[in-house]
Amino acid sequence: MYHVRVGFRLFPKVLKFKSLKNDTCTIMTQSEIIYSDDVLTAKKNGWPIVALESTIITHGMPYPDNFNTALKVEETVRKQGAVPATISILDGKIHVGTSEEEIKKLSNSTSNTIKCSRRDFPLVISEKLNGGTTVSGTMLVANLAGIPIMATGGIGGVHRGAELTFDVSADLSELGRTPVAVETQGVPVVSVGTSNAFPAFYCHETKDKIISPIHVYNSKDAAELIAVQRKLQFHTGILLTVPIPKEYSLDPMELEIAIQDALEQAKCNGISGKNITPFLLQKVTELTAGESLRANKALIENNAKVAAEIAKELSIIQNLYPQAYKIASSFKATKPPVVIGGSIFDTILQVDEPKIKFDGRMYKGQSRKSYGGVARNIAVALNNLGVNGTKLLSVVGNDEPGKGIIKSLQGNEDMVQVLNTANTARYTAIINNAGECLFGIGEMDAFSAISPDIIVRHKTNLEKSGLLILDGNTSLETIRTIMDIAAQFTIPVWYEPTDVRKATKIFEATDNWRNTLHFISPNENELLAIAKHFGISDPKNKTNLDIGIIKEIGEQLVESIPVIIITLGSRGVLVARRSMGTELFYDSQRKIIESSIIQSRLYPPFIDSNVLDSPVSVSGCGDCLAAGIIAGMYQGLTEAECVKLGLKAAAISLHSIHPVPSKISTLRIS
Repeated sequence: MYHVRVGFRLFPKVLKFKSLKNDTCTIMTQSEIIYSDDVLTAKKNGWPIVALESTIITHGMPYPDNFNTALKVEETVRKQGAVPATISILDGKIHVGTSEEEIKKLSNSTSNTIKCSRRDFPLVISEKLNGGTTVSGTMLVANLAGIPIMATGGIGGVHRGAELTFDVSADLSELGRTPVAVETQGVPVVSVGTSNAFPAFYCHETKDKIISPIHVYNSKDAAELIAVQRKLQFHTGILLTVPIPKEYSLDPMELEIAIQDALEQAKCNGISGKNITPFLLQKVTELTAGESLRANKALIENNAKVAAEIAKELSIIQNLYPQAYKIASSFKATKPPVVIGGSIFDTILQVDEPKIKFDGRMYKGQSRKSYGGVARNIAVALNNLGVNGTKLLSVVGNDEPGKGIIKSLQGNEDMVQVLNTANTARYTAIINNAGECLFGIGEMDAFSAISPDIIVRHKTNLEKSGLLILDGNTSLETIRTIMDIAAQFTIPVWYEPTDVRKATKIFEATDNWRNTLHFISPNENELLAIAKHFGISDPKNKTNLDIGIIKEIGEQLVESIPVIIITLGSRGVLVARRSMGTELFYDSQRKIIESSIIQSRLYPPFIDSNVLDSPVSVSGCGDCLAAGIIAGMYQGLTEAECVKLGLKAAAISLHSIHPVPSKISTLRIS
């Protein structure tokens, strides 16, 4: 039997939305998503939004019924105090919120419009075609856009004859990929209304009078059920079914006869797959003398009305009890981090000429000295960005560079050990006139003094920290000791690889990384080294890696590490995780948020139009970027907001002779 279910889907979280839509893009749609002004305003202000599919416009009804119904459904949502967001694809661009003019364009061009489920997006976008998003396609985009509620006329099911054709609606497979699923996957299926009968599309109830598994009487009850589920932080959704108003309901037996006739015609014409639903809708409309079309309009309008009512009720509940139902970052009030690793006296030799040949010639240039080291830079940057009390666990020599490093820590040096038997570590970098490092020479013997004994000596301080940030400059034995403490006291770890030859040390040191490593922030070369360690095949061309390849590697690594933050120089930063950019990194229980399929976002570099100077040095950019993201986490910001803060800090570093300029304190969030 061919099934469609009347209802609308609820995604499991109402999410904070980034304030600027151009800060980021998902790799799936890379710069193709366009948000309407009213949707952006609603997201910014936390107003209830209802996502609407567009296949009902392009393939569900004839013109002008499709156009008029789409506008009426949007108006129905607005009348209930919510904002409609019709999702569609126009000229290869994904629209979240579709204007009246654009809806009319879709309504009139059905022959040139593709019916879009997940599998169809690459073709439609790359060929710049128009697309009507199915339930599964709309669900995918709504989930990525952070819109929690979607209204539809019905969802596809297992088509008749599937035992021979394997013809199963993409709606069901999409439900299994997103934070929404059918009942058999642990998701409540709930009927809303005075009757506990399970609805059957054009009919108020099924001909077999099936009873709904769960029943609530009204929109407020449904919203309260949703709110409780959110409070419990279940990473599942809810399928809510709404019966068609009785005055528009068709007789189940008469409808069954029409469906059987339409199915026979479909079989004779060899119609199956995604073409079956539009064909059946058209034939049933003909066989019922237009009564099914009338019913179809009524049920989608009613579903949209109930969806908007529930969205509004849920919004009221969340505003009354924000701490119970809104996701809050545990880092906002948690104890400051401890950064463990290298403190270095840097000497930078910059060549002023555009081309460099390694043939013994002399070049015009300049030299400068500064205090650096990955761990030291991150610690100083965090304190400058307002994460007060950030501690550095490191070693320096009893020499002038060591004294300068301690002074730069601004009173947070009590975990830095001064060595009488070794000099402060030194690093000499050769950089070109664009500030890019060509190679470096390190004198790092002092780092061997960052021993397991020192770590154990500071165990009390470590176990009280909110986050352990570890660079790759310590020994395997020291890393193992740190990770054991992190695992024992459930402290999340951020690993900064530091160098391509140190990128995999944390994985070689211990298996405890599996329980504690939450973040890793490699550059491209370090990413490839990590990928090789995990058995991920090397790309054929390792220079100028395509973003798509980087995305693929990053997403594969998310299977093992929750958050991958890849620094890409002038191309920006790529973040891969099981969440959207509009979400925080942690929930109120200090659990890392993993609420969706694995996805990636590319954030372009921050460019300050007021800064006209050429780049000076990239030596501190990655460290300031990491510090900015971490500072954002401590302020309870979303991923997109955290990365934006990090990119601003990196941009300031790029135009300074100091790896961590004091100017980044202007980014401090009060």
